[in-house]
Amino acid sequence: MQDQANGKKSVAELLLASIQKDARRGQRVGVVLGGQSSERAISLRTGQGFVDALTRLGYEPQVYDMPADLAKLVADRPDALLIGLHGGAGENGVMQGFLETLGVAYTGSGVLASALAMDKGHAKAVLNHAGVPTPSGLRLVGFGDFDFEAINADLDALDLELPLVVKPNDEGSSVGVYLCREETDFAVALDTLWDREVGEGTPAILVEQFLNGPEYTVGFFNDICLGSIEVTPEDGFYDYHAKYESGQTLYQGVEDEGLKIRLETLGRDAYKALGCRGVARVDIKAHRPSGSGDSTDPQNSDALQLFVLEINTIPGMTATSLIPKLAASHGIEFDDFTELMLASACRESS
Repeated sequence: MQDQANGKKSVAELLLASIQKDARRGQRVGVVLGGQSSERAISLRTGQGFVDALTRLGYEPQVYDMPADLAKLVADRPDALLIGLHGGAGENGVMQGFLETLGVAYTGSGVLASALAMDKGHAKAVLNHAGVPTPSGLRLVGFGDFDFEAINADLDALDLELPLVVKPNDEGSSVGVYLCREETDFAVALDTLWDREVGEGTPAILVEQFLNGPEYTVGFFNDICLGSIEVTPEDGFYDYHAKYESGQTLYQGVEDEGLKIRLETLGRDAYKALGCRGVARVDIKAHRPSGSGDSTDPQNSDALQLFVLEINTIPGMTATSLIPKLAASHGIEFDDFTELMLASACRESS
C-alpha cells in the first residue's frame, strides 16, 4: 500500500480520484456470465458475486447467461455490463467486439488486448518483442496425429528439456495444466490435450520451460497497481486444484520492497504491451539459475529471474480469487470494488 504518512495517496484514494464511483447509478446495468468454455463453473461464481454486490448496493442488475440469453441482451442493450465470463468467446475478444457493435459499455480490456492475452502463444511473441521476458516455449497446433519425435526435435532446438509445463494455449483457471518431470508424463500430457474437447478455444498447446522459483500475481486497475501477492501451493504447483479446491494454498503480500518494485515494473510493462485497460492480473513466475544459491532463501530475491506467464484480462472474482484479496488489502470491500469496475465500463469507440 502506498504510504500516506509520506504524503502519498493510498490506492483507494487514487481509484476514487480517477473513477466516479456512482457514475452508473440509475442506469440499466447487467452482468454477463456463463459461457461454454471449460471455465463456465468459475464464471458462474464470479458473475453471481457481481450480481450479489450490485444488488446490495441498490442496483437492479439484469443477468445474461451466455449463450442462452444472447437474444435478451440484444433486445435490452443495457447502458453498461460487468463481464464475468472466463475463457473462450467471453474473454478472447469475441464478446467485446459484439458489445462494441451493440454500443454497450463493458468492463475490462478491449477487443485486441483481450484476443492477444487469451492466446498465450501470440501474447508471448508480443511481450518478447516489447522486451518483456516470458518462459522459453513452443506453441503446437493440434490438428491430426502429433509427431512426438518431431516435437522433441523442436524442443531440442530451443534447448528445452524436462521438467516442462504443458498447458492449453487459450484457457485459464489453470485448467489442463501439466507439470512433466518424466518423458512418459510429457507424452501423456500431449496426448491428453491434443485430443481434448476445446469448447470455445482452439486446438493449440503451449510447452514451456519449468521455472523453479516462487509464483506471484500483480493486479492493475488502469494505471494503478493494486499490489502483488506470492502464491504458495501446498504441493508446489499452482494447478486448478490448488487454485480452487485444496484450501491449503498460501497467499501472502510481497514485503520485500525491491522485489515489489520489480514485480510492479514487469507487470506494468506487460499490461501496457498488450494494450490492456480496466482490471487485469499479471501472473509472474521466478526462476533461480543453478549456482545462484538456495532457491528457498527469502533474503536472496535479487537472484530471482522474473518471467511473465500470462495476463488475465477478466480475473476471477470468487472467494479465493486474487484481485479481491489485493483490493481488500487496501481497505476496498468487494461491493465497492465491483461498483468501481462498473463505473469504469466503456467502449473503445466511445
